[in-house]
Amino acid sequence: EDVNKDEDETEEFDFISIVDNIRARFNLEAISSSSQTSGPFDIPPKTPVDDTPSTIQVTRERQLQQHLRSGSGALHDQYNNYDESASGPQHQQPLNHVHTPHTHEEKQKARKLRTERTEERRARAKKIIMENQPDVGQLQRMSSEDISKIYGKAIKDDPLFEKEDNRWIRNLGSQTYQLADVGEEYDEWAQGYRMLGGFIDCDHQKDGGSGDKNGGGGGACSRWMMWAAYINPNYQGGGRSEYFSNNYYYGGAPASSLDCHSPNTEWQLLGVYRQEFYQFIEQISKHLWAIDDFEYVVALAGLAYMTDDDCYGVGYDNNGNYLYAGVKPTYQGKFEMGLYNDNSCISLSESDATFDDFGLTSDLDLGSKDDGSLSDDALNTLYGYWQNTQEYTLELLNEVYEEFKYCTLCMDYPTYQDGYFIGDYGTDDDDLINQCWKFHSHDSFTCEAECLALGDAQGTIVKIDYMGRSYGQSWDGSSGSSSSSGSGSSGSSSHSGSGYKSSSAESTFSRFKANAFLTLNGVLFIATFLAFSVARGTRDTVSSEDKKRSLLSKEERRAARSPKSSKSSASRKSSKSGKSKKSAKSVTSKASKSSRARSTSKTPTSSGRSKSGARSSSANRSSSRPRKSSGTYA
Repeated sequence: EDVNKDEDETEEFDFISIVDNIRARFNLEAISSSSQTSGPFDIPPKTPVDDTPSTIQVTRERQLQQHLRSGSGALHDQYNNYDESASGPQHQQPLNHVHTPHTHEEKQKARKLRTERTEERRARAKKIIMENQPDVGQLQRMSSEDISKIYGKAIKDDPLFEKEDNRWIRNLGSQTYQLADVGEEYDEWAQGYRMLGGFIDCDHQKDGGSGDKNGGGGGACSRWMMWAAYINPNYQGGGRSEYFSNNYYYGGAPASSLDCHSPNTEWQLLGVYRQEFYQFIEQISKHLWAIDDFEYVVALAGLAYMTDDDCYGVGYDNNGNYLYAGVKPTYQGKFEMGLYNDNSCISLSESDATFDDFGLTSDLDLGSKDDGSLSDDALNTLYGYWQNTQEYTLELLNEVYEEFKYCTLCMDYPTYQDGYFIGDYGTDDDDLINQCWKFHSHDSFTCEAECLALGDAQGTIVKIDYMGRSYGQSWDGSSGSSSSSGSGSSGSSSHSGSGYKSSSAESTFSRFKANAFLTLNGVLFIATFLAFSVARGTRDTVSSEDKKRSLLSKEERRAARSPKSSKSSASRKSSKSGKSKKSAKSVTSKASKSSRARSTSKTPTSSGRSKSGARSSSANRSSSRPRKSSGTYA
């Protein structure tokens, strides 16, 4: 509002005109031609008395400049107040000094004053904190898992952590969930990784290798393998022996635990990455196994069966629908070959057909470095591995790569190249390959929260904590229990090629249980053997007694011993002897009868006894020969 305007005045002035009139009042140069027009602020300047500006004049000028910059309508009030409060001729002189810049000394002084005020405030705050310091003896250190749970619960109800109970989480900032510094250099033996599982991403296409082989064009959704890299902050410079010392193999604890997959690990997450699915499987197979190893053949057979195409046409089902095939990630990081209805390989086919029905198996191929030195028996064995691997569930391939879900050192020890040692034994420092670097150099890209959420939504990756949130499904490694297929427990991976074994306290207890089981089995085996031996000995004894047992009853045996039955008994014996000994002479039979007859008389003569005795002796010798001869030939 123009306070100096008369009630009957109808002329309006803009802001520039007002400023020009004010400047004219102070005998300053007008900023526009409008200052030459007549108006309520067009007052003739007063005659200056003194050319030296006073402190009050400088202050007034600064106030005026402040109002000019702000464009406030209070400029008119400021002008009137200035004119009314002016006392003495010194206030009517022109202000030629518009602005004086601060000198270096003034700036330093002002900065010093600000620093002193800040330090004073901090001292007061520190004093208050010390007065309210809690009892340290009653405090308990929170684990990373506890903080993660509290963080996850708080972020749902209070995303900005504005509640009083959640402010401490906000004050922690990114320090709690900060990743390891990727700009730092870490020892090669302090680096580890683990496989998280495959997933499908239609927004990030890999270069080439996708589309329909039968002319369907591109558009296939890429298959990726997600993996995580870790750093051991407790590494002491012991190299591989720090994780696998001689004491470790005899039950001792290693200096460092290879347990980056465990929720209670002290390893720090360096980052999560995605790599082409085929490349990930291939890079491990090229550098970890010998050409005649079961794992090497299974890996090559699986790669040949799945191919490096994300999606390709395979044929028709029973209903005449054309089908496409591609890798199908499944639960807990597993995978198999799936059939799809579209050339992007995202719409699963409901047909009863499987990938095996199209007969896309291949012959044994051990790679370009196969020198043909393997024997026929070895080749037959390896060919059996190859055939068993090429089926749509890829069960053997999943079994081989199961151990890489557990913490694994980045350094391949020993190192192979397509089935053969690099160098003499693949263990020299110059021959070792860093597998994490291999992943990085073969189409690996950063996988952050959005990428992790995609794998989590598909239900195909194992559990991992990233920046305070958990992604993926729980599995043996995340729960700390033992894994199947010899992968160890939460302690570490059991790497078949490198001798990686479990290194936690739980594994010691597991070995104790295994030894107890073997001991019990041994005792049972010995007890069973002894029982069998005793039973066999008892059977032999019973059989011998059975052979000696008489077929006649007691009454029959008593009747057989009577005189009446003696003759008939002797007759039966003579008859039996005559039948069995055909070479005996008839005189022998007569002599026997005569002898038996005389033996029954009460008063035999001596001459008869002598003759019969001679005959009997001669007959016995005669009859004994064929009996002996018969026994010999028998």
